[in-house]
Amino acid sequence: MAEMTSMPRERITARQQSILKLIVQEYVASGRPVGSKTLTERYNVGVSPATIRNEMAELELLGFVQQLHTSGGRVPTDHGYRYFVHHLMGSPELPSGDQIMIRHQFRQVEVQLDQWVEFAASVLAETAGTVSIVTAPRTVVARLRHFELISLQPQLALLILVTQESAVRQMMLHLPTVHDQVQLSRVADTLVPRIRGLSSDEIAERIPGTSEVMAWVLEHVVTGLRGLDSVDRTQVRHSGIENILGEPEFAGADAQYVLELLRGGTLLSAVLPALTSGDDVQVFIGDENPADALRRFGVVMASYGIDGEVTGILGVLGPTRMSYWRSISSVRYMARLMSDLMEDLYSA
Repeated sequence: MAEMTSMPRERITARQQSILKLIVQEYVASGRPVGSKTLTERYNVGVSPATIRNEMAELELLGFVQQLHTSGGRVPTDHGYRYFVHHLMGSPELPSGDQIMIRHQFRQVEVQLDQWVEFAASVLAETAGTVSIVTAPRTVVARLRHFELISLQPQLALLILVTQESAVRQMMLHLPTVHDQVQLSRVADTLVPRIRGLSSDEIAERIPGTSEVMAWVLEHVVTGLRGLDSVDRTQVRHSGIENILGEPEFAGADAQYVLELLRGGTLLSAVLPALTSGDDVQVFIGDENPADALRRFGVVMASYGIDGEVTGILGVLGPTRMSYWRSISSVRYMARLMSDLMEDLYSA
C-alpha cells in the first residue's frame, strides 16, 4: 500500500523525538498529563528529570505539547499527534495472530454483502477499541441490467430499473402520448437489449435518433441511474459507541453528539470530499479535520473494493487521544481484507 501522506519533518532533536513519543504513548494509555518523574520512573531515558523538563519546555515552545495546569505534566497537541503519526510511529501492521483470527471469522460468514458490512463494523470496533464506520460497497458507476414499463393510466407508467448490482429504483413516467401495456412492453423489449450493461452517460449518447417515446423513456432511465450513483444513498453501519463512552472526552451529553455525527451523515459528508485516491489509510487529527464538528476527534479512514468497479470506505472515530498505532493498523488490515473478499466475490 502507498504510504500515508507525510508532513514536513521539523527540526527537533532525537532526544526530543523520543520524549515526545513517550508522552504520546503515556497520555493515550492513561489520559493523565505526563510529567518528567513518570518518564524517568517507567523508562530508561538515560537523563535526569531536570533534563527531561527542559526538553518538555522546548517541545511546548515548538507546539508539540501543552501544559493544562501550571503544576501539571504535559499532554500532546494536535500538532504533536500529527508528528507522532507521520514520523515516530512507523508503518503499523496488525499482529499476525489478530489477522488470522479476523480472516477466519469472516470466512465463517455467508457470502452476503449486508452481513459482511455489519460484521466488518463490529470487528473493526472491537479490534481498534473505538467507534467504527463502514459503508456498503457501491459500484463506481451504476450499469443497467434490465428495466420494465408498467401501464398505470393512458399517459402514466411505472418505470422499474434494475442495475447489475441488483439495486432497484422505481419512477413514475408521464408519457408524451397515450400508450397501452402492449405498446410499453414493445418499447422496453426493443430498448433493453440495446442498453443492457451501459452507464447513464453511455445511454445518454444513444438517445439522439430514437422515436419520441423511446427518447422519453431513455431520458428517465438516465436520470434513474444517475440517482443510483448518488453518495447520499450509501448505506452506513457503525459499531462500538460503548468503547468511548467511558473516555473523559465523551462524558455525559457528548455521547449523543457522537451518535448524531454517525447517524446524521456529518462524518461521511465531511470526510469523503477530503479523501484522496489511493489505497492506504488517511488520518485527520483535531483541527486537521475538514469540518468544524469533527475538530475534537481523530478520524482514520480507508477505501476498499475493486478499483474502477465497486468501492466502499471504512474507518474509526475517536478522541484525538486515540491509539493511532492500533487504529491505523486495524483500518489498514480491514481494508485489505474487505478488498480481498470483494475480489473473490466478483471473480466467482
